Amino acid sequence: MVTQKFVDSATELDGMLQRMHDLVIQHVREGQDAEHAVVNYLPPEELYKVVDFALPDQGAGVEGTFELIKSTLDNSVNSWNPRFMDKLYAGTNPIGVISEFLLGVLNGNCHVYHVSPVLSLMEIEVTKAVGKLLGMGDASGGLFCPGGSASNLLAMVTARNKLYPSIKTKGYIPRPFNPEAEYGKLKVFTSAHCHYSIDKAALVLGLGTDSIVKVPTDERSRMRVDVLERLINESIARGETPFFINATAGTTVMGGFDPIRSISSIAKKYNCWLHVDGSWGGSAIFSQNVRENLGWLDGAGLADTFTLNPHKLLGVPLQCSMLVTPHQGHLLFANANNLQADYLFHGNPYDLGAGTIGCGRRPDALKIFLAWKFYGKDGLGARIDRAIKAAADFTDIVRERPGFELVADPSAFCQVCFWYVPPSLKDEAAEWKKDPEVFKVKMTRVVHLLHERVNHGGDFLVDHAPLDNLAHFFRIVINAPTVNVHRDLAKLLDTIEDAGREIDWKNAF
Repeated sequence: MVTQKFVDSATELDGMLQRMHDLVIQHVREGQDAEHAVVNYLPPEELYKVVDFALPDQGAGVEGTFELIKSTLDNSVNSWNPRFMDKLYAGTNPIGVISEFLLGVLNGNCHVYHVSPVLSLMEIEVTKAVGKLLGMGDASGGLFCPGGSASNLLAMVTARNKLYPSIKTKGYIPRPFNPEAEYGKLKVFTSAHCHYSIDKAALVLGLGTDSIVKVPTDERSRMRVDVLERLINESIARGETPFFINATAGTTVMGGFDPIRSISSIAKKYNCWLHVDGSWGGSAIFSQNVRENLGWLDGAGLADTFTLNPHKLLGVPLQCSMLVTPHQGHLLFANANNLQADYLFHGNPYDLGAGTIGCGRRPDALKIFLAWKFYGKDGLGARIDRAIKAAADFTDIVRERPGFELVADPSAFCQVCFWYVPPSLKDEAAEWKKDPEVFKVKMTRVVHLLHERVNHGGDFLVDHAPLDNLAHFFRIVINAPTVNVHRDLAKLLDTIEDAGREIDWKNAF
């Protein structure tokens, strides 16, 4: 008889947590120090030399594993640093770390109620609360998905299945291929500045990316409603069936907010499902100033579905994305998407996994639930207000700084976008501007070289972006509550200027 050695997991975990404590606290302290590098940048071939990526036959044990953990911390991006401005998220916070730790300890699966009872109810209650905040009423609620793209995909699947349920069993065979079909080729309408996940959802659903109709935007990156209606009528005249309109609340590049209320009127007129992709800007609903004065999310309660990512503006750990609706809460998704998996789902309306595309589900709702409990709605709103104010102040600084030119003035939200022309290129840039295509190519090269120099320096991590027919430009995302306008943001402009002096521009083109 083979005996199995008893493993005291609690004691083993206690020892590892004590070792982990010092490493984590040091990492966070370094992140709070703006003078500490955001990242020790190394190209892949160099990183392979300093981190042990080999996977052994025999376990490395505590010592070997913790060497790898320390090396991982030392060579990763420290998103706690306020100078991490590269993406739409920033570092988390202490309660965020605690929430992830709690999820790790529980190792719960929020697909059926009886294995995650508390976590299931947290998901129901927090999606209902967000729905009410958006103005969706008492019947609102929703589900959590593994990221905003997954939430947008579930929204489109749900819309299609709800409006044309025959597709669930018979497949997508529109007119004229099936003369008896109740629909023509299904069409999706969205802003030209929308997130690419809308195209990806159409690809996954088998509609094809050609089914996406991109609606032009105005100077504030907002969908033009007059053009939207014209394009819908043109689609109907071709025998197609518009079924899904995606409005964006906070576009990825410029931070524009589509006029949801006006778009809702169009959606109702043409029997289209109105979805709002608020992955970036939706969390602004926590700000009283946004709700009552700025009007960016006016009409949000009229949407059929709304994606919101607390892991972005609210500092909740990645990933944390919800899809909310005013139509029966999470039951809408179960009714539209459920299959008879009787071995798993036994008719309990609290089995949240019945409404999703997948099966096993990480209980991400816990993270925003604990953050809301810890900071309160007003505390989360104050974070939003601070970011908006910092972006406006930084826009003022960029506007007045010689050599810098804003792409949009004022900045639409929490992204500040600009070009920079080093003094040594001032005369050349004046010549480039005489030909828009030349300027686009040359200025894009300038931005790419400056961006590379800044990011590889490690003191800042920022991004650049394209838009329409413009030259690429710097896109600075202002999100972290610890960012300081003068210490960090003005310093970034200094760093870009320094990079401009270091580059050999004569040989750069």
